Amino acid sequence: MSTINFTLSNCADSTGKSQILVRVSVSRTFRVGGKTKLFIKAKDWNEKEQSVRKCRKTENIDTQRELEKLREQLNKLQLHISKALVEEHNLDAFETPKDKQEWLQFVIDSFYDPSVKLVRHKALTFDEFAKVFVEIRSKEENWKQAKRGHVNQKKLWDNPAFDKLSAVQTQLHSMNPKLLMADITGKTLDDYQQFLVNKGFKNNTIENHIAYFKQILKWANERGYLKYGEDVIRHKVKKLKIADPKAVNYLTWDEFLLFYNYEFDELHKDLELARDRFCFCCATSLRHSDLEVLRKSCFDSPDDPTSFTFVSKKTDDNLTIYLNEWSKSIYMKYKDIPTQNGLLFPMKSGDKMRKCLKKIAKMLNIDREISVTQYCGDRRIDETSKMYDAIATHTARRTFVVHCLEMGWSPDDIMSYTGHEDYDTMKPYIAIMDSKRKSLMDSKF
Repeated sequence: MSTINFTLSNCADSTGKSQILVRVSVSRTFRVGGKTKLFIKAKDWNEKEQSVRKCRKTENIDTQRELEKLREQLNKLQLHISKALVEEHNLDAFETPKDKQEWLQFVIDSFYDPSVKLVRHKALTFDEFAKVFVEIRSKEENWKQAKRGHVNQKKLWDNPAFDKLSAVQTQLHSMNPKLLMADITGKTLDDYQQFLVNKGFKNNTIENHIAYFKQILKWANERGYLKYGEDVIRHKVKKLKIADPKAVNYLTWDEFLLFYNYEFDELHKDLELARDRFCFCCATSLRHSDLEVLRKSCFDSPDDPTSFTFVSKKTDDNLTIYLNEWSKSIYMKYKDIPTQNGLLFPMKSGDKMRKCLKKIAKMLNIDREISVTQYCGDRRIDETSKMYDAIATHTARRTFVVHCLEMGWSPDDIMSYTGHEDYDTMKPYIAIMDSKRKSLMDSKF
């Protein structure tokens, strides 16, 4: 039977605190002691109970909190060491005092930083690394847990870094389920790129996957988990051909007005909420992910608002959006309707929104053709679809940007409003305006 005991060092530092020491005994042949990296004043230590003394209610509240936190850490460390003893199936393999000391030091280090577990594993697979990556980053960055919409939902965290990891991990596992971190080189990036091409991924998506993979590997390299880290970071994969981006999927002004003003009959009344949510985004530049969490309390006035302020879910930017006649009218329509958690609009998932928008666009006969050119490797793919098939929630944001440019807004003004991070994201929209201006010049002059 194993025992884990704590005692206080006889040496105190300049602040009068001594380090708490630990002694682990499993058998006569396995006994080892180490330093816990936790410090406490001798007057706050209960030697008999081998723990932090209990606080008195009359003590300073800061002192109580400090001691309770220390007690909690010590209890967690004890549990962590206990689990390590259970997981270490062959303690007899540690024959010398140095071996035992290094083992205990590893266990204590892994309590404060779970990533040190990676260093100890010589045959760590990418899938195993992914678990530790999530464990560490979710704590460091306070990721929010995903809301489980149904039983089979596998998403655990509501965070872009987790989504990127999941996308890469799924494809890497399909490519090589036993891929070792120690075997990852620049060639692995080339192999991954070709694997995605062979699976039929579009080049834009492949570029994103490679960028996500390199972000993850850069994080791993900074913590010493890659054998050929510098080779990976410096490596440049083959440049794939990318079609000129065109923000073609937006509503013209007439189409927007048709959407906005349409009166639904009783048979299609259920589509009205989707229409209003969509039009609100058209008039404010909101992403659907931000609309999902927009609350009435975000508005500067409940009865006569001029703006609302929110933190973008995607970029964490704090943005203020000013209302116009279209967005304010929709706000006034919903401001007194009771909703869950004070949201402006009743809930409607992205999937249901897309289905409703396609149905509305078809009802309104918005059948303008949308042509898109993409590449998969060196193969060109030309796709043409009707607007009522192409419309999606993000169409609203594109509609906002295009019409702002038409009204003469500068790209900088639009970026400050929408939260776009760089000028490159505006190029597709500017290309549309250049095309329109050329057409006007050809026909009018």
